[in-house]
Amino acid sequence: MKGRQLRTNLSWERPCGTAQTSNEHPLSPVLGYTGHFMAEQLIYLDNAATSWPKPDCVGEAMVDFLTHRAGNPGRGGHRLAREASQVLEEVRERLAGLVNAPCPQRMILSHGCTDALNLAIHGVLRADMRNRCDGTKPHVVTTAIEHNAVLRTLHCYATSDLITMTIVPCDKQGYVHADKLIEACTDCTALMTLSHASNVLGTIQPIEATIKAVRAHDPEILIMVDAAQTAGHFPIDVQGWDIDLLPLAGHKGLRGPTGTGGLYVSPRAYPDECDKTRVFCQRRGGTGSMAPGLEMPTKLPDALEAGTSNAVGFAGLIAAIDALTHEVHEHEMAMTDQVLKGLHAIPSVTIYGLPTIVGRTPVVLFNIEGTHPRDVMTTLDAEHGIAVRGGVHCAPLLHEAIGTGSDGGVRVSPGSGTSAKQIDIFLDAIRAMTPQHA
Repeated sequence: MKGRQLRTNLSWERPCGTAQTSNEHPLSPVLGYTGHFMAEQLIYLDNAATSWPKPDCVGEAMVDFLTHRAGNPGRGGHRLAREASQVLEEVRERLAGLVNAPCPQRMILSHGCTDALNLAIHGVLRADMRNRCDGTKPHVVTTAIEHNAVLRTLHCYATSDLITMTIVPCDKQGYVHADKLIEACTDCTALMTLSHASNVLGTIQPIEATIKAVRAHDPEILIMVDAAQTAGHFPIDVQGWDIDLLPLAGHKGLRGPTGTGGLYVSPRAYPDECDKTRVFCQRRGGTGSMAPGLEMPTKLPDALEAGTSNAVGFAGLIAAIDALTHEVHEHEMAMTDQVLKGLHAIPSVTIYGLPTIVGRTPVVLFNIEGTHPRDVMTTLDAEHGIAVRGGVHCAPLLHEAIGTGSDGGVRVSPGSGTSAKQIDIFLDAIRAMTPQHA
């Protein structure tokens, strides 16, 4: 697999060639979709969970696929099967370009980021256990900012006495420091997991510098970076940053359908000499490329892609990636800036993490004094038609680290469909819930 540079379109134009129409929501900016019944009655500020509304072209591409190309990819030589396979190769190209992978074959298509994380974690640990002959157990270094998709998977191995695990703490702003990661490494460390950005605080880790420091200590540790919250928002360079495994979600910052994702696998993790792989094929089944025999193919991507892919979802993801522009991200960050400045001015509101938009994704966590975050969420939904998320956001160790405990906090995450007027309505609703207002 020869390395080559793959890039995506970053120049701004109206996504998918849509034209502004009279039925666009008056509170929503024009960023690739038109208004409809639900959007007119809901202020959606939960884009860190999934982006919504999607660009119009996403649904249109999915309908077109179901109408004209909905064969089973790789299963058969007829036209529908070939055209469905072409969709998978196109989305593989797009995702590889998005993260600067050396070639598209190193981008494994998955059913979401949790699926990709599981493919990576199970794959690395199973391979390491199979390759050990000295009776020791694999050791994993992870962090307190990780999502439960990582922590619960590792916890299962640890409580089954199959691995040892060190959880490195973070500071109050959500940063994990490289020296602490290095201190946690042992001679048996097989894997290090790092979130590129917290899904709770939005804090972006200095991944490039952190990996460089870890590599200076031990160049052979496999390093996985969870890009669920950053893909589509910020540039990612798996070659330049020396990342081994990069799981990503298609339905968050990329604005594609749910049930889509990918896993980049580096030459260190899966060399071209397939007998030296450090990622075991955990999921087995049909691949379409090699039917005879009971062994899985050994070449990527088929070696890690068993079963029928979500081709209709990936058709939508292609359209979403093609509609992605820098202006979309700039708008999301401007809305986040408005949220932060507005909340900072409200007495009895506590904001967690970084004080400004510098170094964060479009995510803000806060609490109102004397009000449970789930009650805030419920009130915003029932009385104001505003969707946010209250609780621990599948990241309980981070909430312990910042002092919000099992109650958690209120997470607000603007998106490409958020308007300044909507943020004003949200801030007015928060003011109405404070003790001073009461």
